[in-house]
Amino acid sequence: MTGKVRSWELVEHFFDASVSPERLNELIAAWDAQATHAGLEGSLLSGFAGSAFAHQVAGVLQVLEQLHAAELRRANDLLSSILGAAMVLAQDGTIVAANDAAGRLFGLRQGGSIRDMLLDAADIHAFAMRLVEISSGVSCEREGILRLRLAGSNRTTLIHLKEMVDGSRRHVLAVTSELAWSDAVPDFLARVFALTPAEIEVMRLLTAGDTVAGIAAAAGRSPGTVRSQLHAVLQKTGTGTQAELVRLSLLLMQSVPAAAEPARPPPAPAPHQRFVRMPDGRRIEVLGFGDSAGRPVIWMQSPFGFWRLPRAALADLAHRRLRVLVPFRAGWCGSDSLSHGVNVFEAAVDDLHTLMDRLRITSAVVVAPGDDIRIALMLAQAVPERIHAIFGIGCGFPIRTDAQYRRLIPVSRFVRTCARYSPRVLPFMLRGLRACIARYGLENYLRGTLARIPADARAFADPEIASAFCEGAARMFFGQSFSEAAAAAEFALFHEDWPEGLGQVACPVTLIHGEQDGNAPFETALEYGAMYPGWRYVAWPDEGELVAHVRWREVLGLIETAFASEPRPLEEKLTPRS
Repeated sequence: MTGKVRSWELVEHFFDASVSPERLNELIAAWDAQATHAGLEGSLLSGFAGSAFAHQVAGVLQVLEQLHAAELRRANDLLSSILGAAMVLAQDGTIVAANDAAGRLFGLRQGGSIRDMLLDAADIHAFAMRLVEISSGVSCEREGILRLRLAGSNRTTLIHLKEMVDGSRRHVLAVTSELAWSDAVPDFLARVFALTPAEIEVMRLLTAGDTVAGIAAAAGRSPGTVRSQLHAVLQKTGTGTQAELVRLSLLLMQSVPAAAEPARPPPAPAPHQRFVRMPDGRRIEVLGFGDSAGRPVIWMQSPFGFWRLPRAALADLAHRRLRVLVPFRAGWCGSDSLSHGVNVFEAAVDDLHTLMDRLRITSAVVVAPGDDIRIALMLAQAVPERIHAIFGIGCGFPIRTDAQYRRLIPVSRFVRTCARYSPRVLPFMLRGLRACIARYGLENYLRGTLARIPADARAFADPEIASAFCEGAARMFFGQSFSEAAAAAEFALFHEDWPEGLGQVACPVTLIHGEQDGNAPFETALEYGAMYPGWRYVAWPDEGELVAHVRWREVLGLIETAFASEPRPLEEKLTPRS
């Protein structure tokens, strides 16, 4: 009975954190305190966090989902009365609801993000920051107006932000100056005013805010031709000035029934970015760094963004003749999602194998940060002849004993225990973490999280390291295709017991650790390494989770040794502290 009372106390904390995400840390502290009080060992741990607890939490989540559904209906009713492109936004920029005009003009959908909007990167950042200010309740301002520039053009759009308070939730209503120009408007203009297609295009671009010069550049015409066409439009419509013509356009856009329009095309890939098509039609996003003709290194993503190294490290790759490729798994960043029911890890191995074929990579070294060591080992078993070596950095492993559990810092205990025993809780946990980050800012959140580990606090004080870590984490958790359900399913798989013999691979395996790492304790890495006598271990007692960001020269040096024609001994093996 005592266990049930404690469990319900945690459920109350879950409810508090659901409606006030900033209280998530209180939930984790309560969880950790109760777990310590329970003296958790073996089956006790599974009982404390197992099916009974998950069932109680599921009941709370069901209530919250019903409240969210009612909230969504109210939001949709409000948006349907607004003629311009409008949306309701959460603190982190997630689209709670969007009307048809916003869907057509910006390609927005429920569950998407403002980061999907085709705006300049600086404007997206400003938009996100203002959104947090208004919705957090910290600032005294409850509304504001932003002028945002549409990517690839000189056009700007005005967006009015206004706080919406619904019970304990704070959202923001965003109404833009954009109205949908549907297929019905050109038909009306051609039928009523006898405008030609070229004249209609001039009228549309003028209404969108373009100048004569901008219209000429966009349409591939001379400014003189555009002026002549604009003069004809003014005559045919009976409007005397451009301002009157724009008012006529706005009236028609509000009055003529709108038809569905295709979404705007996605922006062109960045210079270091490419998309590789898989046999089933899915696209996998791949980032490339270093020497494009160099020795290939597949640097796996890790769910926490440890693929992104400091700028100096990226610049050094070409000097070392290394070609680092970062493929994102299905459903992460720009990679398309998998069909429902497909095993994520088996698909990841197949995709990596296909990727090597598509990019004509005969063999490669694999770097696996965090829990990605599991997928790296699966790949080495699937195609042993194509993997030179595996380097695991700050590797996380499924928790098998009470001692391994107790070594973790509290937030990791919570995440790994939920992943192993109560995976249904994980989507909520991810929502809460994202909401906390949106409220306090990613850099502030990470700084606070790392503050308890002296080595990581020192590393994060370096602006280059902080920038790299923040960029990696932001792409993983705030990318346009992020799915809480998909990420939660992946976390749960990572924490299942390893299949027998998973670590028995033909290539060398080296574990690289900072011995102050509270998310992946080195003692647990040594215990797993002892199961596979061929594995090697390199560590720095004065480093933590950010070991590769600080010791990147040594890490890249170790990777280079794997490409030697004859294997050479690794650097001096450091003795773990007792």
